[in-house]
Amino acid sequence: MPSPGSPDPAGARGMPSMPPASFGPPGAMAPPSDAELCEHAIRTIWRCLDARDLVDEHVRAELVAVLEPLAAFPLGPLPQRLIDVLRLPNPVDASRLYWLTRRLLTVVPVLQAVESASHRGGSRPPAPRA
Repeated sequence: MPSPGSPDPAGARGMPSMPPASFGPPGAMAPPSDAELCEHAIRTIWRCLDARDLVDEHVRAELVAVLEPLAAFPLGPLPQRLIDVLRLPNPVDASRLYWLTRRLLTVVPVLQAVESASHRGGSRPPAPRA
């Protein structure tokens, strides 16, 4: 499932989720950069999709926590739409899980572009279509 440009999902598998406050040097309370937020979201998405755990409410809650800070980015309505579907109570029907999986795969390259632009100090790319 991972694309050639995606981070190594096997390396992220089994890795505990890190809250955004844990980025940066020890003892530092600075918020994570846009690039760090994007990288963390990408790794979490790949780990969750690899494990095929989207039926698990706890996994969906973890993805919500990772995507919430990204809703402030100029990415259009997609992050909020993902968050809304991720917050649905169990059981989530198969068509919504399919939509969710496809949209999570769609948002990864957008996050990679934001991450890359942040590293270069450039502007964020245009918002994706939802």
